[in-house]
Amino acid sequence: MTSQTLATHTAPLSSRPLLWLAAASVIWIAGVTMFANAGGFEMGPGEPPIAIVITVAVPLVLFALAMLASPAARALALGLDPVLLTELQAWRVLGGLFLGLYAFGHLPGLFAWPAGVGDVAVGIAAPFIAWRLRTQPSFLTSARFRLFQYAGLADFVVAIVAGLAAREVIPGLVGAVTTAPMGQLPLVLIPAIVVPAFIILHLIALMQISAGRDRAAR
Repeated sequence: MTSQTLATHTAPLSSRPLLWLAAASVIWIAGVTMFANAGGFEMGPGEPPIAIVITVAVPLVLFALAMLASPAARALALGLDPVLLTELQAWRVLGGLFLGLYAFGHLPGLFAWPAGVGDVAVGIAAPFIAWRLRTQPSFLTSARFRLFQYAGLADFVVAIVAGLAAREVIPGLVGAVTTAPMGQLPLVLIPAIVVPAFIILHLIALMQISAGRDRAAR
């Protein structure tokens, strides 16, 4: 059985949702980059990074609305190859960049260690999970595959909480080095674009798991 049989759609997919997604992604990336270049994400000491939080939340809200309101968009998501979705998570190893920035004194350890180690761990695990899924399609509905998705999401939750805490929102929690650079180009593109994209990959995988379990139950 090939990985193509893991796709959960039963009808031909329309290209319209894909075109809308591509257009929206280009507009979003351009808008975030322009806003960041104008200093829109930069905050003073102790100020919560509201703009960054919004840029993380907006794509997730739009994704949820699309899944609820558009059968075509939902079919597109369920029809994606779960092996490929898992393999894409391997790029998370680049989160080790946070540890390098910490070593050079550009980011606080309070943020860099949990964010960096968590991303690297997920990124290293991803190819092995993808290989297991490719060679054993039934792995899609296994507890270990679900655990990988939850672990990947938990890593983002921890990183976001640590990043907010290290913004000097709580006096005395960090020293002179804060996560202020995460509000500047090019680092701001990570929370504003990369993080929501990888979260959505996890959510799509969880949707496919649910659909696969429903089919198995029937």
